[in-house]
Amino acid sequence: MEFNETKQTLADATRTTNHEGGEAFEPADPRLALYKRTINQLLEDSYYESDEEHLAAVVQRFDAAADEDPEFVLKLAAYARQELYLRDIPQVLLVLAANDDRFKDDLDESLIREWAPAIIQRMDETATALAVHDDLFGGTAPWPLRRGIEDALVEMADAYTLGKYTLSRREVTLYDVFNRVHPEPVDEQQEELFERFMRGDLDDYPNVDPLPSPNTWETVISDWGNTQDAWETLIENDEYTLPIFASIRNLRNMLQAGVDEEVIVDHLDLEAVRHAPLYPFRYYQAYKTLQQAGIQAPAVESWLEQAIDVSVEHVPNGLGETFVAVDLSGSMDSHLSDNSTLTRKEIGSLFGAILAERGARVGGFGDDFQTVPMHVDAPVLQRQDALLGIDEQVGHSTNGWKALRHLREEAIAVDRIVVFTDMQIWDSRIRFSDDANTIREKFDNYRAAVAPEASLYMIDLASYGDLVTPEGYEDVYNISGWSENVLEFIEHAEEPGQVIDEIDSFDPF
Repeated sequence: MEFNETKQTLADATRTTNHEGGEAFEPADPRLALYKRTINQLLEDSYYESDEEHLAAVVQRFDAAADEDPEFVLKLAAYARQELYLRDIPQVLLVLAANDDRFKDDLDESLIREWAPAIIQRMDETATALAVHDDLFGGTAPWPLRRGIEDALVEMADAYTLGKYTLSRREVTLYDVFNRVHPEPVDEQQEELFERFMRGDLDDYPNVDPLPSPNTWETVISDWGNTQDAWETLIENDEYTLPIFASIRNLRNMLQAGVDEEVIVDHLDLEAVRHAPLYPFRYYQAYKTLQQAGIQAPAVESWLEQAIDVSVEHVPNGLGETFVAVDLSGSMDSHLSDNSTLTRKEIGSLFGAILAERGARVGGFGDDFQTVPMHVDAPVLQRQDALLGIDEQVGHSTNGWKALRHLREEAIAVDRIVVFTDMQIWDSRIRFSDDANTIREKFDNYRAAVAPEASLYMIDLASYGDLVTPEGYEDVYNISGWSENVLEFIEHAEEPGQVIDEIDSFDPF
């Protein structure tokens, strides 16, 4: 017998519905709830929510997490910036904290000032932080925020960064940052640097030399324009550097400017792909950009196809026996962002094709579920095409539960099940039955009948914040974000609360 029992189970207390009306769950831990809204949160219009709704949800979950553990919020912002390479949302969390009384203390070095340099990692982010403050609160930024921005600016400032990030076309420029936070130079050399930056282009200070333009590929293109001579100079002249990431992003510009594709391919290097921290997504994005622009460049496309296969080497290797189910429903046709032409369906299928490289079984679901045979030696894009090819056959509802039913009926034992979805999973048969099928129910059945130790990984490509199982549910891990390194997150999800512990112990300094 137990006394003073809880009125609700964890599942009952956190049960809600997603945008499609399917069963979903709010994370029970407010820190995890904020994490799910933070990770890869683009704050843009999406299939189900506007950017204002996204931001409102971040603010709401920030408030709950700040009640639980104020410093965790700042650790999360630093973790999101340094480990997940997010830029805007860490500044949003920093600004929310700077304007919240729960983050005030009696120390000369406030929490905000202490953590700001770990969150503001690039010179243009000093302006982003002030722009976020202007949008959310207006007026003069709080003293700890201004001092934290100053600390970050002084630490990063050199002639190159000041020249590169003037931000003259932005609402908040780097000159505005200087005028609003009044950074104190650390020595005479930096004092001269700041004077040249602020006064060097002003007629009132004829004796102050302006800073030289930074010698980057961006300045060459800015000065010369998107021309064949400019790109060939960057490729062939050792005075300049054109990093592989910049090369991949600008393939369309080079070809449209008239650069011969053989010159481009000679510049590109598959060995560099092995050493560059870029996952297949980046090369796939460039590949699709050329196709969608109607550019005929078979040699460049062939190189990108090879680069996709080579870059799979960066994907974590120790995933064991894995089964992958990709959501092919209608909502997955939404683009990744306002500026992207890629859909979530494409990215989910790409991830499925990549995991097939590691020997995973792969299939897709909509109204129905269907497996897709994939030969381990087949190119990644060939496997992706095979998966996308069943789109019309499986239909466009979101019966994710059928993937788990398939595993049970076929008695396929695996270590883990990975589902790529936008989390808007429901049972389209509910209109014909009072008993809705759910991911949670089918996973329980599968474990009971076939694989008691199996784990379920739900990869949320949209980050709406819903879960299809309760947070903390046994051996179920909900991972938000479509970031190309999302597969690494699986390695951090093996223990309940591990991601929170990792953030809590994160030391960015």
